[in-house]
Amino acid sequence: MFAAIREQPVDIIDAEHGLIKLCTVKAGPKCEIKKVKHEIEENAGVPTREVVLTDANGYKYKDFDHIGIDIFKTAMEAMPAETPKLLFRRLTHEEANVAEGRHTAIEAIKHGTHMQHIDDEFKNDPEVCLFAVEHTNPSELQYASDAVKEDIDTMLQALRLSSTCMYYVSEKLWDDRTFVKGAMTVDGLLLGASMVPQKWRDDVEVVMYACESHGYALKHASKEIKDNRSVVLAAVNQRGTALMYASKTLREDYYVVIDAVRQNKMAIVHAMGDLREDTDIRAAAGQGPSDKMMDHEKLDRIKAKFHELDENGDGFLSYNELEALLRKGNPDMNEDEIRLLYNQMDTHRDERVDFHEFCDYIFGDD
Repeated sequence: MFAAIREQPVDIIDAEHGLIKLCTVKAGPKCEIKKVKHEIEENAGVPTREVVLTDANGYKYKDFDHIGIDIFKTAMEAMPAETPKLLFRRLTHEEANVAEGRHTAIEAIKHGTHMQHIDDEFKNDPEVCLFAVEHTNPSELQYASDAVKEDIDTMLQALRLSSTCMYYVSEKLWDDRTFVKGAMTVDGLLLGASMVPQKWRDDVEVVMYACESHGYALKHASKEIKDNRSVVLAAVNQRGTALMYASKTLREDYYVVIDAVRQNKMAIVHAMGDLREDTDIRAAAGQGPSDKMMDHEKLDRIKAKFHELDENGDGFLSYNELEALLRKGNPDMNEDEIRLLYNQMDTHRDERVDFHEFCDYIFGDD
C-alpha cells in the first residue's frame, strides 16, 4: 500500500526552536527536496539557500534527493496516524555561503573538474571530498586536506565507498585503535594491508572485528591469535574455509571443524587429525561414512612406509623427500610430473604432506 502514496501535507518542524511547526508543504515520496525548499520559502519566507532538511534519523537531504518512503510509513504506522514530518534547520548567512560554495564545487566535479583544481577550502570539506571519491575516482582523496584524512568518520565513509581509499588515510589513523576497529568492520581483509601496523594483527579484539567481517582476515593474524579459539570460530562461522589459516591444534578441534564444515562443506579438506574421517563431520560435508578405515596391522604397515620416506623424521613428507624417492625408481620422471603428484598429496596446500594426506592419496581410488 505504501507504493501508492501520493503527494499530501507534510509538516516542516523547526528542530532548533522546540520542535514547533514552521509550515506545511505538499509532497510525496518521489518529491525532490529542492521543490520542498521552494515551498518553504513561499510559505515561511526562509530563502532556499538557508534551508536544511533532515529526517528523524538525522540524514541530511541533498537538493536532488527524493524524500523517500520512510517518513510516510512512520506516520501511517503511528497510532493514531500522524502527518508526515521533516525536520528543519536554518543556516546563517555565512553558513549559506559555505553551502553554496560546496554546491558549486560539487557541480564542477560532476562536470569533470578534478580535486587538485578545486579551491583549497573545499579540499577541507568532507562532503566534497567524498563526492569526488564516489563519483570520480578513489584516488581523488589524495588531494583532500590533512584534516579530512585525519577525520575518523570521513575516512570510514571513504573506505565504505572503496577500500582503495586506505592508501590515502592518514598514518595517524592507522595508529588509532577506534579507527582500526571501524575499518575492520568495513573490510576485514584490510588487516593484511601494508599500512596497518603489525600490533593490530596481535590484538585479539581488532582481529575479531576483522574475522567477523571477512573470515579470511585470519590469514593475516599473528601466530598466537590463529590459536585463539574464539577468533577462529568467528572466522570459520563467517567463511568456513578460513579453517585453512587456523593453527594445527584448532584444525584438530572437533567443534571448530564441524562449525567450519557446516558453513562451507569444502572446509573438511582443511581438517586435521582423524576429523576428516569423523562420521558427523563427513555428514555435515555431505559425505557418507569413510571407506578408508583400516585394521591395525594395515595401519602399522602404512605408518612404517611413511616413516621410511620421512628421512629427517619431522613427521612430514617434503617435496625433496618425495622427489628423491621417485627418481630412485624412475630417473626419467620430470619435475612437472613430480610436482603434480606432490600437489595431489598436499591437500592442505602447505608444502608438506602429513600422514593423513599420505593415506588419503594411497587409498584415494578405493
